[in-house]
Amino acid sequence: MIATQPMSAENSQCPLLIPTGVDTGAGLVKIVFGSGASQTRVRTPSKVLEIREELHDNLSSPEGGHFFYHDGDRKDLIGREFLTGTLANWKAPTTHIKLSDDPALKVEYSLHTLLGALATLPYQPHWNLHLILSIHNAKIFKELLTTKIAGVHTVSFGGKNNSTSQINLTVARVLPEGAGSYSYCVAANPPLIDRTGTAIALDLGTSTVIATVFAPGGSIIHRQVLEVGGCIDLLSAIATDSELIKILGTGKSGSVETIRIGIENTTFGYGTRDFNFRSIYARHLKAWLRDRLRLVAKEIEEWRDASQSFVAWGGGVEMPGVSKMLADKKIVAVSNGSWANAIGLQRMSSGILGRTK
Repeated sequence: MIATQPMSAENSQCPLLIPTGVDTGAGLVKIVFGSGASQTRVRTPSKVLEIREELHDNLSSPEGGHFFYHDGDRKDLIGREFLTGTLANWKAPTTHIKLSDDPALKVEYSLHTLLGALATLPYQPHWNLHLILSIHNAKIFKELLTTKIAGVHTVSFGGKNNSTSQINLTVARVLPEGAGSYSYCVAANPPLIDRTGTAIALDLGTSTVIATVFAPGGSIIHRQVLEVGGCIDLLSAIATDSELIKILGTGKSGSVETIRIGIENTTFGYGTRDFNFRSIYARHLKAWLRDRLRLVAKEIEEWRDASQSFVAWGGGVEMPGVSKMLADKKIVAVSNGSWANAIGLQRMSSGILGRTK
């Protein structure tokens, strides 16, 4: 994460609009402000917990937020307090709301996760964000997502007695998942997608695997959410593996969150326990990816021979071993695969603001 301050006009009552990309993922919410050396990237696990009693102590994490909603356009939230991301997981490991459990939850708790992400950043009395968001079904959820997020929200980060921040959120566009990633790939140097030709993209997300075919120029020809889960299926398979359960010695499945962390940091360590699950991961990874590539090949078969580009993005492409397995199938794994969509959305937001000046 590039931890730079996204706003410089701290004392301004009407700070300039900040072009912002928001990837409302089922597993991770990713937000990108600015570009170049001044770019700020924030990600938090897509988890939410309402606090109904006083906390024993203040909780803080770079991947989790705490806010109290004082007033604003979300009247249903006034007087309520929430933890998001890792803080929600810490406080209630088994009872917090996981957005990966139901696609509709990404919309219902979209503002919660956005505010929770802002809570991880240095304090600002005012935020004025020009948002382009992506959602898994933009046609169905566009209006509702806009209603849930847009407007003015007065909150306190870190506790209800802390100084308030006024959050002004303008929703410029709501786009399908992958629209930002396509833009990111076209703008890469060298380009990962030939904009003049047909392109195929595989999105290996937390809860979903999506096959998309783009026409020259970027319009979507075909898009299908496959009837298999994304990375969560792999994590669950590892968690319920008989070898892992035996090693844990509790008779219970392992922790999906602990496994995710071990994969992301590439140590394959299971928390503080003195064992490594690399071999278990490798065994399940092959079957998991093989099944998904088979279904993708069937889904995009009629466009495959005519396509000039075949790429894969999403957090799944960054897991160890995946890029090589994709390369064997002539599929290019996008660098920054988990951030590509949010970065592309931010660039689009910046472009729209530039044209309106």
